[in-house]
Amino acid sequence: MNREMQATLKGHRAYVFSLAFSPDGKRLATGSWDCTVKLWGAVTGQEFATLKGHGDTAWSVTFSPDGETLAMGSGDHTVKLWRAATEPEALALGKQ
Repeated sequence: MNREMQATLKGHRAYVFSLAFSPDGKRLATGSWDCTVKLWGAVTGQEFATLKGHGDTAWSVTFSPDGETLAMGSGDHTVKLWRAATEPEALALGKQ
């Protein structure tokens, strides 16, 4: 098995605490101490969206089984849901 590094994804301004691949393996979401989640092309490494809205660290991220929704949990005691397949649109739950 060839274990070469394929890419380094740079863009967050602070530590990255969580990541999740979409079910189809084409996208990667990363959650950071900078209070954002970034969406990346898993093959290209290109950043294509930065999701903002939390007032604290984005501690966890996960895609729904169909890959259409991204959930992010934060230290601000909220969970936010985002449409992951199209332009990011908040479906915020909890505090705004």
